[in-house]
Amino acid sequence: MNIVTPTADDLLAGAGITFDVTIPLQVLYPAGSGSAHAPDAAATATELVVQLRPITIGTFQLIMKAARNDPGLIPLLMIKEALVQPTLTLEQVKRMHLGMVNFLIAHIRTISGLDEKKSPPLD
Repeated sequence: MNIVTPTADDLLAGAGITFDVTIPLQVLYPAGSGSAHAPDAAATATELVVQLRPITIGTFQLIMKAARNDPGLIPLLMIKEALVQPTLTLEQVKRMHLGMVNFLIAHIRTISGLDEKKSPPLD
């Protein structure tokens, strides 16, 4: 087995990666195509893609500190910090429907390595 010692750049490389995430139409328009605000079938042929970056430990610490008195801000601040394209203000993120928030948070958790709820056992 060939053992390689990582460099600092190796360990920090993942923080700079961005991920393209396609938003399903059922998430974008939860009421379905019957909704008055949903576009017609021809307009929905294009995929809607957002760009996300992982949350770093430094950013996560700042989010936790900022949300100390209001834990409901945690997912909103996570979205604001992770969403690269389009860029949204906190007020805009607050206007997202819950399905969109849940969808984005699930992806942010995955790309940030936060899928595991409990610490894995150490060998």
